[in-house]
Amino acid sequence: MVLLVPILAGGEDLMDQVANRLVDRGFDTALCARVGPALKPPQRAAELDELFRRTVLHQRLLLRWLRQAATPPPSIFVLGISLGGMVATVLTAVEPTLSGTALVLSGAGIADLVVVSSEPRVQAWRRWRHTEDAVGDDHLRWELGTRMRHEPLRFAGAIATRKVLFVGGLFDSVVPPWHQDLLWEALGRPARLDVPLGHYSAALAIGPILDAAANHFRDATRQ
Repeated sequence: MVLLVPILAGGEDLMDQVANRLVDRGFDTALCARVGPALKPPQRAAELDELFRRTVLHQRLLLRWLRQAATPPPSIFVLGISLGGMVATVLTAVEPTLSGTALVLSGAGIADLVVVSSEPRVQAWRRWRHTEDAVGDDHLRWELGTRMRHEPLRFAGAIATRKVLFVGGLFDSVVPPWHQDLLWEALGRPARLDVPLGHYSAALAIGPILDAAANHFRDATRQ
């Protein structure tokens, strides 16, 4: 069973495609409904962290339900994309019985990432904070750095490196390579696949990415 954790904007069509392709590769899939949108007014750092906490909690509730089924899955894995990979990092840290995780086009250092990411929604939120609260980027870095208790860097060290497959995008400007490397290093430099594409153009490599994830999950069940 693979639990899917979606991107910032939800990406229902993308997640349906990922789910169908994983089914074709022999896995059952599950997807937890989103708690709500992230990085949208009137959210500030405290509300964003609470949304993150609730998202992780809902994933854990779904995992508990799956494990209590009449025929529970023999192994459960997590695949998170973009912001979903950040959630999946925290989830894997607090759910040590998960058999493995694949983090796709994800990273860490949220406090700086919101300033440098090219993601339109992120930059719209940043401009809103500049205008609404009359604060600059230094304040946003401070606020997110002090209030985001669910920053992936705080949890990465609790995850066994062997459990992780990391997929990066060499030309990603939404989660730039430096932020990808930050999480990869914190995870202990796990197995890694880099695609020569950007954040959204990486969809062109969805087949090889999911092949790598499926092989990683199968290998984990043999360990």
